[in-house]
Amino acid sequence: MSSAAGAAMRWILPVLAVAVVACAGLSGPRVAGPVTLLSDDGNPLAGHGFYVDPASKAMIAARNANPPSAELTAVANTPQAYWLDQAFPAGAVAGTVSRIAGAAQASGAMPVLALYAIPHRDCGSYAAGGFATAAGYREWIDSIASGLGASPVAIILEPDALAMADCLSGDQRQERFDLISYAVGALTRDPAAAVYVDAGHSRWTSADTMAARLNQVGVQRARGFSLNTTNYYSTDEEIGYGEAISGLTNGAHYVIDTSRNGAGPAPEHPLSWCNPAGRALGTPPTT
Repeated sequence: MSSAAGAAMRWILPVLAVAVVACAGLSGPRVAGPVTLLSDDGNPLAGHGFYVDPASKAMIAARNANPPSAELTAVANTPQAYWLDQAFPAGAVAGTVSRIAGAAQASGAMPVLALYAIPHRDCGSYAAGGFATAAGYREWIDSIASGLGASPVAIILEPDALAMADCLSGDQRQERFDLISYAVGALTRDPAAAVYVDAGHSRWTSADTMAARLNQVGVQRARGFSLNTTNYYSTDEEIGYGEAISGLTNGAHYVIDTSRNGAGPAPEHPLSWCNPAGRALGTPPTT
């Protein structure tokens, strides 16, 4: 992955379709195919379908398609994460989170939130942004935590932030690690929150380096880590990477975004990270 690759499609679209395969140092066979809801294995995702917003842009497009489009309908019915960044200020984000969690709970599903507002985001590249100060970021995280209450929710914490830490100065890198650690502590005050610290993907950072960073931010206090959130690599490849990291993080659990990896990665190109043609939905969510 090039330094620009971390920007991915999330800066173009307000939401990202997310399907996850939940893994935990895979001791048994991997589940594939339709959504599988387990009864009780200590997995906070078990027994929950992921929330599909009936008012999403994808759903509206599918309903209004003339003639009807099976492809649009399939995309619309794929669960979507809500991406929250600095455009949702601390004074308002708690209400937004509470509304999302309430709507999902009323439908019997679990929402997925992607938090994406770390200072120095994307190192000033395509997805530049985030809060200007560490204090502003901590205030924002605290507001999100207050909006969660005790609602069941899956959280992908700061896509690409750990993988893209090399472009920062030493002080900035330490600040980033400290802020992610702070966020883990604040968000896990909701006992029903499954927090996954994002760990990039298999072709970006070595497993040794990523494991060290995850350990530094306290991945053991979270549910685990997430992979492939901003790319298209195959599930099998990401499982191999996840297993390597898990073995270096005391068996940390992990989830893999399979929402758009059905055709694998696009051919190598400087802009292959940004909405490449010919991609496809991947394996539906499994737990």
